[in-house]
Amino acid sequence: MRPTAFLIAAGAFLLAAFAAQPAYAQLSENGGPVSYSADNLEYFDGERRLVLTGDVDIVQNDARLRADRITLFFSQSTAGNQPAAGQQQGLGSGDIERMIAEGEVYYVRPQQSARGNRAVYEIAQDSVTFSGNVVVASDENVIRGETLVLQIGNRRTTIRPQPGQRVRGVFVPSNREGQNSGQSGQ
Repeated sequence: MRPTAFLIAAGAFLLAAFAAQPAYAQLSENGGPVSYSADNLEYFDGERRLVLTGDVDIVQNDARLRADRITLFFSQSTAGNQPAAGQQQGLGSGDIERMIAEGEVYYVRPQQSARGNRAVYEIAQDSVTFSGNVVVASDENVIRGETLVLQIGNRRTTIRPQPGQRVRGVFVPSNREGQNSGQSGQ
């Protein structure tokens, strides 16, 4: 795979990973129910914040997000889903505005994965930022850097190194039938 093609594929992977209809957070491009498990759950009603800690595992279809801690921030109200007067929305109801995953963050889909120390998904900005020892892999292709920013709507992926260092990667060309593999015929 050519370097440009891999970068586009990596961006498309992350785009699909966090693609969402406006105001809806999704892990899988196909959407669907989200299941989670964690050692602890704490909900702060006044802040509309749900904190999952301890070996957190969130799964939606073929996508999986794992981290030491994941915090979900919910909107105050959801259009078309307003509670009746005097009725509270309750634990984790409403749309997710922001999601923060911290501590050995892994995002995995078949054939593709991303890893970092922290990931922040901002619905309003339509962006995902991985930071800290970022590794994006697809098949045998790998890109490493310190920060990865994916602007979903713009379909723009930016990977930055640590100060004084460089972004690093490995691209493995695909061997297609009929193509010269680089070896001379004998």
